[in-house]
Amino acid sequence: MTNGLTTRTATNADIPFLARIEYEASLPPLNRCFWEDLLEDTQTSALALIEAVMRAGASNWGEVTDFLILEENGKPVAAAAGYEPNQEDYCPLRISRLAKVAQELNWSEETMAIFRDRYELLWGGNYRPFFLTPHAPWIIENVAVLPEARGRGLGKILLKALLEKGRSQHYTHAGIMVINGNEIARRTYESIGFKPYQTFYGDYFSEQFNIPFPGVTKFGFCY
Repeated sequence: MTNGLTTRTATNADIPFLARIEYEASLPPLNRCFWEDLLEDTQTSALALIEAVMRAGASNWGEVTDFLILEENGKPVAAAAGYEPNQEDYCPLRISRLAKVAQELNWSEETMAIFRDRYELLWGGNYRPFFLTPHAPWIIENVAVLPEARGRGLGKILLKALLEKGRSQHYTHAGIMVINGNEIARRTYESIGFKPYQTFYGDYFSEQFNIPFPGVTKFGFCY
């Protein structure tokens, strides 16, 4: 890459930065991370939880080494994960490793049980919500550029690098998902060749989960 831009695979030393990236990626367009409601009264921040999930190897939406970091003059400014999805469990947290997450956070058994109950109520426990059925063999997730580095096309550069990584691993197509209303992300994805594949509107979430939510749109990219 030119102009001081380089990409590299993330390592465990990058976990604090990756936690911030995942947090930033979760905010638009509601300006709220979905973990925050599940963490109410636990004295745990969403950033702390995300970091603990990464350290425990408990994420279904990209392990540490699935992340590609974009650096500018040696400083990390953006990152995203590209990975082959778990066909059996595509919810965000690998619940079988929750005890390890709780250990990372020094949670009591009671706090862990409260969190587990809230998580399973939202994400269905062993039931996989239909909207989370993987729609491609190569999924891109948790895409974010640090706020101070936005507006210069770095997200496109990062996404193109991840797509090239998928091509090098011989995937035929890639998938990405965006919350409805996040028009910046939508325009970015479409500008590099992603096309809308399937939309789940707000009424789906109100009927299935009894929650107010604008819905999501899945996008596909064919190599």
